[in-house]
Amino acid sequence: MRRPLILTAAAVTVLALTACTATPVATSSDAPAATGTSTAPPESDDPRVAEIAELVDATVSEHALKSAIVQVLVDGKELTTVVLGESTMGVPATADMHFRNGAVAISYVVAVLLQLVDDGTVSLDDTIDEWLPELPNADAVTLRMLVNMTSGYADHVADQDFLDSLDADPFQNYTSDDLIGFSLATPHLFEPGTNWDYSHAGYVMLGEALTAATGKPMSQLMDELIIEPLKLDDTVGDQGPLIPEPVQHAFTAERGVWEDSTYWDPSWTLPVGAVQTTTISDMARSFDAIVGAGELLSPESYEAMVAPSLVGFGSPLEGCSSCHELTKEWNYGLGVVRSENWLLQTPSFGGYAGAVATLPSERITVAASVTYTEASQTDWPGTLRNRADDLVRRIATLLSPDDAPTASRADG
Repeated sequence: MRRPLILTAAAVTVLALTACTATPVATSSDAPAATGTSTAPPESDDPRVAEIAELVDATVSEHALKSAIVQVLVDGKELTTVVLGESTMGVPATADMHFRNGAVAISYVVAVLLQLVDDGTVSLDDTIDEWLPELPNADAVTLRMLVNMTSGYADHVADQDFLDSLDADPFQNYTSDDLIGFSLATPHLFEPGTNWDYSHAGYVMLGEALTAATGKPMSQLMDELIIEPLKLDDTVGDQGPLIPEPVQHAFTAERGVWEDSTYWDPSWTLPVGAVQTTTISDMARSFDAIVGAGELLSPESYEAMVAPSLVGFGSPLEGCSSCHELTKEWNYGLGVVRSENWLLQTPSFGGYAGAVATLPSERITVAASVTYTEASQTDWPGTLRNRADDLVRRIATLLSPDDAPTASRADG
């Protein structure tokens, strides 16, 4: 079975999402007509608006995308929003459509943790045995190791039993205990703190630790510390397949048949409370605020989140598909990917592909969500490159040619 790239553009593999009633939908294998909207504030005569619209149109056409929803912020304000293609046959995509934000919520989880560090509830260097004593090496693994992915706990999405289970039924719901069980089926990959490996399981464990440390479920912490302060009215946490209307539908052939994957169950992806749907505006604004400007965090915690502390760390390891050395072109902070001076997340799973990137020095943020047609890839099933990531980096390069991110990794 193929193992597609999932919640982030790490050298990590993963799989699909699920839903209650996703039935195969007859869709055209051709790219949608390049129709849609491009909007900017009425007072804007910025020539970059037209250039961005041209980049989006070219990407949709070149890669036979079904839809593309893009928003660009400069200095915290909307420069432009571009929408092309259709959600489902005959239903144009719109800027208010909801989609799964995947790894973008990892940055929210870390912002929750860092606020708890700021108020003295926990420390990044606390070992997790206080809250999760049953886990192996709990007395050596710290909260910092869980969030910067150096704990050594295997990713559940690298476990073949999990992959077989998800492939057989993408509509099933997984609990945190289920996911941690799949992770622990593989022995510790390396001694805590000695290597780097992308692990969704580490964030599931983190959610359980923060719940135990505060006495509050992660969903409540997320609402109180992220959703409400930033007024993310269109960002909703749900462990099931529900997506509020209007919906940007997703399609995939990763199980060997072209099908509507919109409502595959996403419970396997992240901690309870961090499995979310959102809109392009909420995704852009929140990432711009938290990761681009350090809102909600102390200066010390913001620096810990975004610093390139792991450049040069990590190495390939037999039996670990995503262990590798982190470089200035691609490295990991606390819940954010760094590419040169850009900070980003690139979720890709279950037919959805997204990307959001911010350049704090120029206060530029670019966000995109795209979906595919059957013509988007000729070798279905196979690992599909994240075209939202490509698009966001092209726009980022247009906006900041002297401080551009590197080309996206070829694994997503």
